[in-house]
Amino acid sequence: MYMVVAYSMILRLINDEYVYHVMLIYITVDLSLEEPEEFVRRLRALATEEKENGIIVQVVDADSIAGRDHLLEVLAQSLEAERRSCMLAKRVEVDMILRLACTRQISDAIERVGLKKESGKALLVAVVREEDAYDSRSMKEDDVGGEDDGRRKGEEWKEEKNDDSSSYYYNLLISFKDRLKAVDGVKRVYDDEVEVGLRGEGEEKEKEEKEEKKSTVYEHLASIHGISEQELTSCISSNKLVSILAERANLLHR
Repeated sequence: MYMVVAYSMILRLINDEYVYHVMLIYITVDLSLEEPEEFVRRLRALATEEKENGIIVQVVDADSIAGRDHLLEVLAQSLEAERRSCMLAKRVEVDMILRLACTRQISDAIERVGLKKESGKALLVAVVREEDAYDSRSMKEDDVGGEDDGRRKGEEWKEEKNDDSSSYYYNLLISFKDRLKAVDGVKRVYDDEVEVGLRGEGEEKEKEEKEEKKSTVYEHLASIHGISEQELTSCISSNKLVSILAERANLLHR
């Protein structure tokens, strides 16, 4: 079993004239009695019940993803590709899983990062776009981060708050999250940061185990995505896996 650090949270992405509300959820699942494709289909059907035009939903195996930053980097690419009409697929959720897996083949993407019958941990991404165009000139100065985080101008992730300007979308996603708990196959829906992994027997050696788990996860993810030791060594980013995977995803459409 590998350690996974996941975040259940709601974010808002401002990208020029568009505003997207995004929910990341960590869930544990039991798919031993049904096909993963049917499970994901039911989750998307539930999202459609919440909103007439539906909420974009993608679900992936948590052990195949390099954390929250990996998901957000790829999601931003998919939404930007939709805006520019240059997606790798007809739907955002399909474009996203292709980019997460760094492949153009959907079968390869599902094999690499998709849910499988033996999957026990999943990361769910739910996205809804505000229906009214967003005027970037109306942004207040404190709505834009002061430091350059490497994203394009006009694009900013902010954690969502249930204020008057966003309560409809916030509540829409919260309602969807609450209904997930009753879906067959969902064992638990987490509400905050989660760390999952093996613990030692008897007295816990937390510090040593944490370092060992990180090393194991790193090797596991590098193996899944075919990242060589040379690539990792040559990458100067502080988060090498995310940087390499995000760059690979960005180059898929070229």
